[in-house]
Amino acid sequence: MKLIKLKLGSFRNLKNLELAPGRKFNVFYGNNGQGKTNLLESIYLLATMKSFKQAKNAELITFGADFSLVKGVVERDRVQREISVLLEKQGKKAKIDSKLATRLADFFGNLNVVLFTPEEISMVRGGPDLRRRYLDRAVFTCDLDYLSAFHDYAKILKNRNALLKSNETSGIEVWTEKLLESALVVIARRRAYLAEIGALLQRFYSEISGNDETVQIEYRLHGVDEQAFLNHPLRALGAALKARAAEERHRGSTAVGPHRDDLYFGLNGRPAKHFASQGQQRCFVLALKMAEIEFISNCFDAPPVLLLDDMTSELDRQRNLNLMEFLRKREMQVFITTTSLQNVALEGTENDRTFRISEGTILN
Repeated sequence: MKLIKLKLGSFRNLKNLELAPGRKFNVFYGNNGQGKTNLLESIYLLATMKSFKQAKNAELITFGADFSLVKGVVERDRVQREISVLLEKQGKKAKIDSKLATRLADFFGNLNVVLFTPEEISMVRGGPDLRRRYLDRAVFTCDLDYLSAFHDYAKILKNRNALLKSNETSGIEVWTEKLLESALVVIARRRAYLAEIGALLQRFYSEISGNDETVQIEYRLHGVDEQAFLNHPLRALGAALKARAAEERHRGSTAVGPHRDDLYFGLNGRPAKHFASQGQQRCFVLALKMAEIEFISNCFDAPPVLLLDDMTSELDRQRNLNLMEFLRKREMQVFITTTSLQNVALEGTENDRTFRISEGTILN
């Protein structure tokens, strides 16, 4: 899977840009605030129809412009297709080979990407919402039905919360039953993904870190007895909700479910959140992304495109060398942003291209 061409019109500070990336390493360098991250954001948008910065449409459109257009030619299994996303303040429109994509399932999968930004390091020590967001995005990439299951759960949760906020007890049992059934689907698919990547996470952490430390990743239910859940999931979730009924009425929100669950990141048998150094945290999250890459590669029989936003400056020299060696071994396209080429260990790499970005323009 490769991005062959990229064309941007009025996207953030990249007013008009055309690019023919290399098929392996593409390094974009320049001072901060010149548009390097915006370029990666446009590629991410082309793959997912979302901004990884959680930005609204109006924020993505160049100031003074009415709309923005992100267009690319992608190659998969030696077949090229043109995909595009038109951004208007009131919404988005996606096209495949100039035809409107009426179903999300038709659009997704033409370009798969895995993103790593320095901000994602906070996934280790930050709140559970960051870890849930990572997990849901990773599951959805290979399981398009998961998006529907996730949205169904979110709608049911919203309706149940509305009853709790209004202190309306009539009908709450019906929504509770629906919530439990939908929650089990979401939890099962999340756990299935984690079961697939556990061994991969350990392997890649060892490769990048260069040591024999052990890492773990586990799904943690919020407010639910784990053993009881393993024995009888539906009954355990129902019991947990019943036990928190008074709290729910007081707070006006559902206290138990996938929207409250978390991921446990472990290092050498202890919580990485409390015992991992900054370097170990970076290594952990990067290994998590490498595991995601391997998983997607197996799903689609083709590796995704990797987006690394100023990540190399966050690693020490040895881990940087280990990362580049890891990437050299794989037939995948990589986009890297950095403030200086000295931050990227390109020695010995083949098929690499470098581009300098200044004030939203590619100069070479």
